[in-house]
Amino acid sequence: MSLVGVEPSDAAIEIGPGTGQLTRPLARIARRTIALEVDRGLVRLLAEEGELPASVEVREADALATDFPALVRELGAPVILIGNLPYSVAGRLLGNLLAPAIPFRRMGFMLQAEVADRLLAAPATPEYGVLSVWARLWTVSRRVLDLSPEEFSPRPKVRSSFLVLEPRCGGPTVSDPGLLRRVVRAAFQQRRKQLKRALRAEFPNAETALQAAGIDAQRRGETLDEIEFARLSDVLAAAPPLTDPGARP
Repeated sequence: MSLVGVEPSDAAIEIGPGTGQLTRPLARIARRTIALEVDRGLVRLLAEEGELPASVEVREADALATDFPALVRELGAPVILIGNLPYSVAGRLLGNLLAPAIPFRRMGFMLQAEVADRLLAAPATPEYGVLSVWARLWTVSRRVLDLSPEEFSPRPKVRSSFLVLEPRCGGPTVSDPGLLRRVVRAAFQQRRKQLKRALRAEFPNAETALQAAGIDAQRRGETLDEIEFARLSDVLAAAPPLTDPGARP
C-alpha cells in the first residue's frame, strides 16, 4: 500500500480482487473498500472464506460497465482506485477513466509493461498514442515498480509495471472532450500521414483549423503534444459548421 500512499481517511475501490491478496492489506488501512470482481466464483470464494473485514464489500461487477463517479459518491471522497488490470481490458478501461474531472484522489494499477510504456510515452516516440495523450492531459503519471515474470505465480509471459496516476491540477481546459477524443483518434488512426490528410475525412475544415491553432498542417499526429491537441480541438469546436453548397436556403 505504500506504493499508492493509501491513508486511513481514504476509501478504496479495487478492480479485480481475485483471491484477495491485495484486498486484505488495503482493508487494514482504508476506512471502507468496495472490490469489483467479474468472476462469480471468486466473489463466492471471498464471501465464504470469512477472512475479509466488515469494511470490505465484494461486488460482482464488470469494471468496464461500472459508474465510478456514482461509487465515489456512495463512498464519499477521498477515494483511491487500485487494481491489477489484465491486458484484455486495460486499454478500454483506462480510456474510460482518463478524462476531465477524475473523481479519485489517486489511482494505482498493475499493468503489462507494454501498456505502461504507452501511458508514459512522450510525443514522437513509437509508444506514443491515444492513451499517452489522455494520461498526459488529465494525470501526472509515474512508474513506481517493474516486475519480472518470475515474481508472479502462475508465471506470465510478459513483464509488468505498477503505475501511480494522480489527477492533474491546472491542466488545459477542453471545451468539448468528446470532440477532442475524435481529433486524437483520427490523428493516430493514420499516424504516418500528415495531419491535414489524416484529419480530413473526419474534419473537412482540418487544414483551416490547424492554421488557426498555429500547428503546421504537414506535421504528423504523433508529433503533437497534449496541449496542441487540446488547442486544435477547441479551434474545431468554435468553428462554424460547414454548410452543404448544394443545400437549399
